[in-house]
Amino acid sequence: MALKTIKIFSVLLILNFQYNYAQTTYYVDDIIGKDSNTGTDKAAPFKSIDKLNQLNLKPNDSILFRRGGQWIGNFVPKGSGAKNKRIVIGAYGSGPAPVLDAQGVIANNENVSYTIRLFNQEYIEIRDLKITNYAISEEPRVYPLKENVTYVYAAKMGIYIEGRDCGTLHDIQLINLEICEVNGDMSTKDNGGVFVEITRNKDVSKQVKSNFDGLYVEGCYIHNVDRTGWSNRSVWDRRSLTSNWGDKLANGRTHNWYPNENVVFRNNKFEKAGANALIVRVANAPLVEHCVFTHNGIKGSGNASFPFNCDDALFQYNEASYTYYNNEADSWDHKPDVDAGGFDSDWNCKNTIIQYNYSHHNGHGGILICNDGASKTGFNDGTIIRYNIFESNNHHIVRNSGPTTNTHIYNNVFFAGEEHKNVQLIYHKSWNGFPKSTTYTNNIFYSLGEGNWFDLGKSTNNVFKSNTFYGDIKEEPEDSEKSKKNPLFKSALPSKANWKSYLRFLLKDESPEIDQGIKIEGHPMKDFLGNPIIGNPDRGAFEN
Repeated sequence: MALKTIKIFSVLLILNFQYNYAQTTYYVDDIIGKDSNTGTDKAAPFKSIDKLNQLNLKPNDSILFRRGGQWIGNFVPKGSGAKNKRIVIGAYGSGPAPVLDAQGVIANNENVSYTIRLFNQEYIEIRDLKITNYAISEEPRVYPLKENVTYVYAAKMGIYIEGRDCGTLHDIQLINLEICEVNGDMSTKDNGGVFVEITRNKDVSKQVKSNFDGLYVEGCYIHNVDRTGWSNRSVWDRRSLTSNWGDKLANGRTHNWYPNENVVFRNNKFEKAGANALIVRVANAPLVEHCVFTHNGIKGSGNASFPFNCDDALFQYNEASYTYYNNEADSWDHKPDVDAGGFDSDWNCKNTIIQYNYSHHNGHGGILICNDGASKTGFNDGTIIRYNIFESNNHHIVRNSGPTTNTHIYNNVFFAGEEHKNVQLIYHKSWNGFPKSTTYTNNIFYSLGEGNWFDLGKSTNNVFKSNTFYGDIKEEPEDSEKSKKNPLFKSALPSKANWKSYLRFLLKDESPEIDQGIKIEGHPMKDFLGNPIIGNPDRGAFEN
């Protein structure tokens, strides 16, 4: 089940796409192709990856692989496009997407295996391909691990994108790709389906602060990859909550935070990642919307999706479900899970907004807000969680961990049915410190399981105002405007009943929650379904 606006990519869309304004189009056919051909005619195509790696591509050039074909090797295209003149790597003909597979091979002078590699390139569009990187020679991961056996898996990526001392690189687009079967290294988050990084020369005199402006991922299906579906990192990542460029930080280092811009994920499906499905680091205002995250964290600890060290991240209209929780000390990283929830506003983030999402049936929580208090420069400030549905998440629903500050959680539905017992509806815990100044407003807590409770620990300055607490709840928090009435959802039966997914939590016309919320500064103009909010809002995620 998914939001009405989400597109489920159980199979990849085959989009009709016109490669306009091409300067030169190179065709590749694994059956009739020959590397001695010109490559510029479908009747005389190239054959091999090796031949393509010799080309020096120019703006508006294209490389098109024959649909139904298969290629093995490390594809390293050369050259950059220009503004409005992207280099396009895609497909032609009819039939299934072309398959590119590195089979775990590590190219000369490299330390990791990749199927497609971009280095200091920009204005590139990769689309309509199936990309895998599976090393058959590596022993299959039989679970649980065998005793006295050393398991070694090379770091692998489907797509590896690097910028080094390059200034700003523009407009990298990944469109309508299937990226799967990447048996990478479970000991590092920096490999899997797609890995993007900004690096620098060890010689300080050669270092140039660098970032990406334009990382777009749309219509992709990323599944069965280790360890992450999509992740990135940057060496230009140091800061504190209030520092500016060049400031000395409390840990003795220097503020050099230079974020990526225009990072967008839209209409993607992430499924069965070994741990995290999506990690967005060092970005200004990244956008993640209309994405599906399901059955992730199957081999190691990992929340399905989160920003880290970002400003103004916006996650909206997404669905996260069935993140796997393993509480045994025999997972791939040899320790029990601590993160197995749907969404996460991670530390060193400022003003994250998580809104209009559906988080359900996750193994260890619906959502996490966190900050490591042991870090001298760590913070998580100003996170907003609003107009979401959190249904049937195990162990806890909201986890606020560490010395986070100024978190505002409002107009959400938190649901725990009869089968969910001893669930912490809210869990404020220490991570080298407790949360400070968390506000809960206009939420509906609907709890039918026995022994469900609120655990605020030693957190301080918590405010509850105008919330509804219905059902079997132990020691609900103080709230001067609380209600304990039945909110009268359309249906509060388990989601396997006739009512589908989140629509069960619409309010009936006679609901006592209508117009009973309070106005909040910065409140959005629409509810979970896009209905306008006029006057006092209803409690919960829907306007009647």
